[in-house]
Amino acid sequence: MADLFANAPARRPSRAPLATVLLALGFSFTAGCAGALDDPERFTGESTGCPSGTTAQSIIQSQCLSCHSTASKLGDLDLEAAGLPGRLFTTTSTSCGQQRPLADSSNPAGSYFLQKLGADPSCGVRMPQGGQALSSAQVACLSAWLTAGKAGAP
Repeated sequence: MADLFANAPARRPSRAPLATVLLALGFSFTAGCAGALDDPERFTGESTGCPSGTTAQSIIQSQCLSCHSTASKLGDLDLEAAGLPGRLFTTTSTSCGQQRPLADSSNPAGSYFLQKLGADPSCGVRMPQGGQALSSAQVACLSAWLTAGKAGAP
């Protein structure tokens, strides 16, 4: 009897299962990736209540660092060093003869840091001193940023 498979080409193992697995993995890593973030603040820790094109860090940089940088530390406050906003929850202010945290972990929106930006701070003068007062949208942006930063505070 003749061997029916004697002249048949050698059979290769199918690569379809491997290709299917690799394709599935590729899709799982890219699923939901639009190529650009519609809401980058969600991933950078910024608040979403900031005026368009503005971040809490840009407000602090443009309005506060001339007096409260690592080099100047006016009022013993450094807003430039790493760790903001969490560091505000562990920094104590001694202005007006009172010791109090700059940020209140039980009520971040009512923090002394934010009170100083309002029209009638409980102590001392409104910040930024000598400059134009922050808009309500800028203060709201900083408030949302500080509140969101409470999660990272010790």
